Amino acid sequence: MTTIGQRIREIRKSRNLTQRELADRVGINFTYLSRVENDRLDDEQTPREETLQRIAKALEADPDELLLLARRIPDSYRDRILSSPGVFRKLLNLSDADLEDLVGQLEQHARRSRHL
Repeated sequence: MTTIGQRIREIRKSRNLTQRELADRVGINFTYLSRVENDRLDDEQTPREETLQRIAKALEADPDELLLLARRIPDSYRDRILSSPGVFRKLLNLSDADLEDLVGQLEQHARRSRHL
């Protein structure tokens, strides 16, 4: 599984940015970014949501992907889950195969709805 550090490095390199350039854009110390990219942080040192949001913006990347890789639940996800806990409990109890099937059905429904 890809780590948060690996993913940030991969995106940064694809954007042809140095660690120093990205750190400057985000407003963090470049040595801290180096430690993030090399997965040399304790759990309590993992970047906060705001920092990951700024990194995602600077990299033009998906902030939710970075947050989830850092094992942080985006506030928007948390709010949605808390507003409908019963629905999410049902989803969590589905097997992986049933969940994939359900997602496929939802995607088909969305495609049909767009064509109407």
